[in-house]
Amino acid sequence: MLLTISLLLAIISCLIGRFSAAFIDYKVIFSLFGLMLLIQGFEQVGLLRFVAQKLLHYSKNSRQLVQLMILLSLVGSMFLTNDVAILTLLPIYFKLLSVLPKFKGRLLGSVLIIVAANLGSSFFPFGNPQNLYLYDYYQVPLGQFLSWMSLVLLFSFFSLFLLTLLVAKESLKEIELKENQFDRRETSLLIGLMLMMILVVLNVLPYQWVIPVIALIVWFYRRELFRKVDYGLLLTFVCFFIIVGNIGDAEFIKRFLQALSGKQIYLAGLGLSQVISNVPAAFLIAPFTSNQQAVILGVNIGGLGTLLASLANLIGYNLFRTYYPNETKKFLGLFSVVNFGLLLFLGTIFYFFIH
Repeated sequence: MLLTISLLLAIISCLIGRFSAAFIDYKVIFSLFGLMLLIQGFEQVGLLRFVAQKLLHYSKNSRQLVQLMILLSLVGSMFLTNDVAILTLLPIYFKLLSVLPKFKGRLLGSVLIIVAANLGSSFFPFGNPQNLYLYDYYQVPLGQFLSWMSLVLLFSFFSLFLLTLLVAKESLKEIELKENQFDRRETSLLIGLMLMMILVVLNVLPYQWVIPVIALIVWFYRRELFRKVDYGLLLTFVCFFIIVGNIGDAEFIKRFLQALSGKQIYLAGLGLSQVISNVPAAFLIAPFTSNQQAVILGVNIGGLGTLLASLANLIGYNLFRTYYPNETKKFLGLFSVVNFGLLLFLGTIFYFFIH
């Protein structure tokens, strides 16, 4: 649906304005393609599933189980994106809870795993699509970026921990799951390739030759990964670039956005994310302001709130609906309370950090 809307808007913007290949940021598109390939590789080798099951040995009760799953979601999403963390961990969580039919923390645990994935993915420039774009667009020094996002991570960690105290402590029965293994040799190769991709994102290595080399290696050892790349999302990004390029030609919009203060830009990022999601919000706002801190914090914290605020929210909701179709209303109610509560809390705190 997002692709259809963005494609339609891109066509309309070209009819009203113009098409220019210069609108498109090719480094972002190719970097996202390379990251998608490698992230699918990590999902295939089952590393996150393996780590999740190992953590279960340290779970003495249901609250600790939820806390460890949330911690893994928070940390895993930093390296493997919020989408992959949710797609991998929520089904494992539901499988574990199938042996605890009376467990009352299922809804809260599910919501917090999704929230943790969104907040954790904001820490690194390559953790989610909006960071990848904004880091490249603004050429933010890595130390500066991490200093901003480490505060978000710190407040997020303590907020999530406090919320897990609402989960009841229930003793865990012996949970038996099929033992998951992972290919250490293949994982080592993927880690090496991912390090190369990180150096591309950080502008240390040129994307023009690194990404073709990575694609060639993946083609020879696991070419089916090419079928798992979300080409629709890549095309959606191309459409965003075209739309924003044409909006940039409209002087009155440019003047309006350029006149906004840092705090107003931050609030615009929070608000727009609720309606059009944080990735399009980043594309729309960034070209018209030099206040990089306000945009980066606004669209990352703006992933909290509505289901639409982040595509990862929709992924989590659809997974929950698949496993528990009769509890979706309760899920949406709790999801809204937790998300808007955290949006208000974190949004207010970081409003005062904006320069």
